[in-house]
Amino acid sequence: MGLALLFGLVSVGAAAMTAINGYNYAILHYVQEVDTGNLLVTSGGAFGVAILAAGVAIVAIHAYDA
Repeated sequence: MGLALLFGLVSVGAAAMTAINGYNYAILHYVQEVDTGNLLVTSGGAFGVAILAAGVAIVAIHAYDA
């Protein structure tokens, strides 16, 4: 259960980072008109980490059940 919890927490953290970067993108791009390409790359990377960690957490839960 330890690996499932670890990857679950990584997934939640990365999902939160995606939301925070998306919010910052909206503020900086639409209000201040700043170049925000790096925020989009960071947000996309965090989303990829969230999806991967969630998948590994699900696999870890099922591996421990067997």
